[in-house]
Amino acid sequence: MSIASFIDNPLGYSKAHVVTFSGALVDVGPPAVGMQVANAYDNWAGAWKAEYYTRVAGTFTDLRFLESTSKADGSTGHRIGKGAKAMHTIAGLTTAADKGIRYLPWKADHMTFMEIDAAATRFFTGPLSGCAIYIGRATGGGNYWAFHANRNGTGAVNNGLKASMLLDTLPLIGGATVSVVHACNYGQDYLDYGFVFGEKRSGVWTFYVADTRALGGGNSATVVNKLR
Repeated sequence: MSIASFIDNPLGYSKAHVVTFSGALVDVGPPAVGMQVANAYDNWAGAWKAEYYTRVAGTFTDLRFLESTSKADGSTGHRIGKGAKAMHTIAGLTTAADKGIRYLPWKADHMTFMEIDAAATRFFTGPLSGCAIYIGRATGGGNYWAFHANRNGTGAVNNGLKASMLLDTLPLIGGATVSVVHACNYGQDYLDYGFVFGEKRSGVWTFYVADTRALGGGNSATVVNKLR
């Protein structure tokens, strides 16, 4: 099972394997996955902030399986394979070659957002454990935009608060009017630990949420649903 198979067909791969995104995507910092904060906003009395992300010049995002490169004894192949106990954990890294991958980082008590440029063919954001994701599109059939809303500081299921964050963030986009076309809410579209991804095929984007659920006894399952 190779990362190239996942990148080529994240929908099919996630349906056939237990897949999740690693917090290492956050721990290593956005520049390590080819992204940077282009603008930061603090307009909401410290309750939350917003960050607009763009690609670091000359770098792009690549992905890898953590299990294929890390094991206590230094060997490889740890837990890569099929079955409910074979975890496939995605981590990010930079590359000089554009593989069409775009990744939106998240940050505690922030709305992070980015434009999905015309050259992109795959989009990812995660891990999710309570966040809301919104996908918008510029009027007139323009590029898609992605928004990742986190309100950990409230300590509760708070989809309404995250929707209000979106309404406050949309005016920050300059030069385009963006309308929300898809939403992914915790407790409604996913229940456990997940990620959102999009595939562009024949010029058409389709977006999904993958929900990785613990089944007990060391078993897990990833359930994938198309975003509404």
